Amino acid sequence: MWINMSTIVFDNQRTGRRLLVHMAHDITEQKKNEQLMQKMLELSKQVSSLTETSLRAEPAPALSEQEKHVLRLFAEGKDSDDVADALEISPQTLRNHLHHINQKLRTHNRLEAVMNAIQRKLI
Repeated sequence: MWINMSTIVFDNQRTGRRLLVHMAHDITEQKKNEQLMQKMLELSKQVSSLTETSLRAEPAPALSEQEKHVLRLFAEGKDSDDVADALEISPQTLRNHLHHINQKLRTHNRLEAVMNAIQRKLI
């Protein structure tokens, strides 16, 4: 049990007596929360270092120049029609490129693929 103790001294001018008041406040829950937050901080630092290490250790997938160009255009905010027009390819060919990109990066959609490629400095 954790307790915060305070002592207050009162001098009574009329009686000339001194009065001592001791106040105790239970801070056990506060201390438990502080210890828990400290553990969480330590664990988050460990997880963060593991994540950084694993990302550095994982080889970057080999994307073709065309696939990188597709990702760059999507990163610029272009929609599928604009990307297909800019690359002079059909919408089906663009879907094929996106499918291969998602397979290589192990992503599920173009936003995730773009974010992954930016984090890995592929684009």
